[in-house]
Amino acid sequence: METTHHPASAPDAARLRALSAKELVTQLAQKASLLARKEIELAKSEAREQLRAEVKMASGLGVAGVCALITVQMLLVALVFGLAEGGVLAGWLTALIVAAVVLAVGTVAGLVGWKKRVRQPLPSTRRSVEENVRWAKERMA
Repeated sequence: METTHHPASAPDAARLRALSAKELVTQLAQKASLLARKEIELAKSEAREQLRAEVKMASGLGVAGVCALITVQMLLVALVFGLAEGGVLAGWLTALIVAAVVLAVGTVAGLVGWKKRVRQPLPSTRRSVEENVRWAKERMA
């Protein structure tokens, strides 16, 4: 089986063999640094592109959320009108009762949500950083 070589590979190989170990290490470090910079540029570009997509998605969700709130508000108004039309309660009293129920539901949801908040942010990262600091202090002592 015959292997094909890139036309520039033979002169490159000969040039590399002529270099000292120090020169080879220097070139390797330069190439690694260039590769790292290119990888960082790619990551930044990709992150910007994904951030734009996420902003568009959040905008769409924001519009959907506003529409949902308006719909709920209209349904509550319709409920008030429906209950007041029966003549059992005055319109203002019916509206007050519906508002109190909505406030109670919102308060319960808020309290449940508040209890689920993060109390210790980034526990794994904190633990890792603390271990690394402890390890470095032990090594320096």
